[in-house]
Amino acid sequence: MKTKELIKQLQECDPSGEIEVCVSNVDIHYVTTEPAYYDGKLQLLVRDPALTDCYDVIGGKYMTTGSKVVITLMSITDVLWDDPDATIDYSDIPEHSRARYEESDNKTRQASRDVTLKVSMEAFARWVKKKADELRPDNSDRCKSAANYFYEKNLHPDDPIKDIPPKQEKLGGQMCTVYPSIREREEAMWDDTLEVYWCGGWGIRKKDGSSDSGEYLD
Repeated sequence: MKTKELIKQLQECDPSGEIEVCVSNVDIHYVTTEPAYYDGKLQLLVRDPALTDCYDVIGGKYMTTGSKVVITLMSITDVLWDDPDATIDYSDIPEHSRARYEESDNKTRQASRDVTLKVSMEAFARWVKKKADELRPDNSDRCKSAANYFYEKNLHPDDPIKDIPPKQEKLGGQMCTVYPSIREREEAMWDDTLEVYWCGGWGIRKKDGSSDSGEYLD
């Protein structure tokens, strides 16, 4: 469907321009223009213009040339995966079915938190492994339990991370501003505040002396 036809049908459905628009009950987040080949081939419907008062689709066509207008959706599930603490308003749902939606959303909130925690703990374990390799590469594979124990007792995915200024690097013959990743900033904070050590087992402690996992041997 061309943009002019979409605009025409939208105006016919709602001349006021005030009704909410959705795709399969999901709100539209934003609209962009992309090359037709981007993110998979553009799929078009082939229609018979003679069939004006009935189903007019007679086939399809894949397109790789030209451009396409992309409507990107964002569901409440997407919102909660991105921010499990986001506020969701259930007041318009009848009370007898409201609990079902709240329960489903709460499961999404918890799943998001669980995944975030797992990813952060795995990143911390890799950082500890890197530090352990510098001390005892022959025994560094046995440091993960110490890493997990210390993380669960002392760290959290929402902990502050170090502010690292961007760098200027030459990419493709041009100077570009390169910003550090979240993971790089997180590791820089651990470098500044934590220490991995060996004393008959792997240990991790805060450099300010406020916490120490003790020696932990798998």
